[in-house]
Amino acid sequence: MQRQNFPLRRADSVLLYGFGLALVLSLAFNGFLLYEKSRQRDLVEYELSNSMHPVEQVVWLQQLSDCKRANQEKDSLIRRLAQAPHAPPPGRAITVHLHSSK
Repeated sequence: MQRQNFPLRRADSVLLYGFGLALVLSLAFNGFLLYEKSRQRDLVEYELSNSMHPVEQVVWLQQLSDCKRANQEKDSLIRRLAQAPHAPPPGRAITVHLHSSK
């Protein structure tokens, strides 16, 4: 028996192996792309379902701004009171008595 077509068989098997490998890699890559696409879609749906409506967000930001302003005013008052330890509480008048030396 003579094997004259052996190189042809080997070339065919290498070709089939190459096509099979390309098919497996293509399927794996497409699976990865589908996974990423579904994960990204799930993230977008999650963010949309948990996001506030624009009107609610504006109201919330206004309340936050009001709270920050009130806290800054309180902090400023505390700093002024801390700098003047003998100052009377806010709202009380200071009476000054002048003594003349005659």
